[in-house]
Amino acid sequence: MNKYYIKFGISQKSNAGSKAMKDIMLLLEVQGYKPVLSLPTTANKIIKLIDIPILLLTLIFKIRKNGSIIYFIPSNILRIKFLKAFRKVIGFKLICFINDIESMRMEKSEKYTHAEMNSISVADIVLVPNDNSVQILRNKYHFTNHLIPVGVWDYLNNFEYIASEHTANMAFHNKFVAFAGNLNKAPFISELSLVNLNFKIWGSGTEKKQDRNIELMGKKTPDELIENISGCTWGLVWDGTSIDTCCGHLGTYLRFNNSHKCGLYLAARVPVIVWEESGMASFVNKYKVGICVSSLHEAADIINSMTPNEYIIYQKNVQSIGPLISKGNFFLEAIKKAEKLVI
Repeated sequence: MNKYYIKFGISQKSNAGSKAMKDIMLLLEVQGYKPVLSLPTTANKIIKLIDIPILLLTLIFKIRKNGSIIYFIPSNILRIKFLKAFRKVIGFKLICFINDIESMRMEKSEKYTHAEMNSISVADIVLVPNDNSVQILRNKYHFTNHLIPVGVWDYLNNFEYIASEHTANMAFHNKFVAFAGNLNKAPFISELSLVNLNFKIWGSGTEKKQDRNIELMGKKTPDELIENISGCTWGLVWDGTSIDTCCGHLGTYLRFNNSHKCGLYLAARVPVIVWEESGMASFVNKYKVGICVSSLHEAADIINSMTPNEYIIYQKNVQSIGPLISKGNFFLEAIKKAEKLVI
């Protein structure tokens, strides 16, 4: 089977924002997918027209009948309409990988939402973030195509973690909670001084005020970040404006998506704290790699009353899952399921 994916230009800077999709494209190539070159979304509209003939030639002469092509969301909606039209003529299969759904993540018009959902639904198979995503797309948007949950964002790395009872005990007694991300997009951080836990925070926007229980660690590269975070006790996956629940667009979006930082923490062998209504809660509960809470006050109560033996169980589970995330196993398993359906 001829297998291709539509490559797009992303930042060459070494940061977590670009790492997520760089990892996905690398894993696709490991699985035998070849890239179809396409221009970045920032390119001039006239120059972007070059995309179409490149794509057409690839469809006709390389992918052909019974081949498959993967595209990402968000992406150029015109290009996806083009794929839909030529699929009927040539007979290849379409697979969509959801990176982000912008109409869920931010304020968008009804017209934009409709166009974005249509651009996903044209695929024969959709790789969605998690089990929650499947239910939302089926129940709210009436999707009828094959939906395959990936479960978690993989986080490719060569980090070597040396497990020992001593390191687990040290982590337990330190009780540092890690948070990594763009701090300007995480307004709940201003309330962390009210939570009975100690936090180490990495990311841009570190002009935030340092409080008694908050240590600002600055920006790090993805490789530096994973090593730094590995010394923490917990990794926090939270978003929105409040410590009492995940709210606002970014907060409620956690019901649908997998936060890339969840994969980061688990790859660093650090158990996670996630919102109980988030899409990641099913994964965390299934593999017992962290706690699912309604608020950060609840997280503090659970953590502060936890025994060392209880914590070591989470640590051991993370030590089993972390290497799989570091190698991209969860995405690779999902793409293999999609290929079986294509065949």
